[in-house]
Amino acid sequence: MPYKLKKMTNADRMAVMKIFNHFVENSFAAYNDTRVSDGIFDHFLNISKGYLALTVRTETDQVVGFAMMRPFHPANSFRKTLEVGYFIMPEHTGQGLGSQILERFIKKAKALGVEILLASISSLNEKSIRFHLKHGFVECGRFKGIGIKKGQKFDMVWMQKNL
Repeated sequence: MPYKLKKMTNADRMAVMKIFNHFVENSFAAYNDTRVSDGIFDHFLNISKGYLALTVRTETDQVVGFAMMRPFHPANSFRKTLEVGYFIMPEHTGQGLGSQILERFIKKAKALGVEILLASISSLNEKSIRFHLKHGFVECGRFKGIGIKKGQKFDMVWMQKNL
């Protein structure tokens, strides 16, 4: 199935929230443990402003995923470091979409003079950890047992890719 990546806009609010809440309720990819209101969508757009916020669309324009690149920290000492995150519906993974998104993020990051990409991942999201390792990220930090979701404790794993 052909896919396209498009800039995320306010028109994508409902689709993005449906996807995000799917991950809230069914996985460890989103840290929240209860559904979130669509107000978080405004936060997504705000934190990624000037960087990249993308939707993944099918050939019929159905939104089946989204991704954001944003500053790691508000202090300008960290201006050369960005954080990335992706949420692609499970039935659309394994088709190279994450790799395409990451390629776009790297291209944009380099154009901005960014030197480091970070990803924060639940230790229970093994698929995401494998994806990042495959794409040249290395584990650079681990906060042990700081998260609890669905009654399970998990580590917050930080992964880093130097550009």
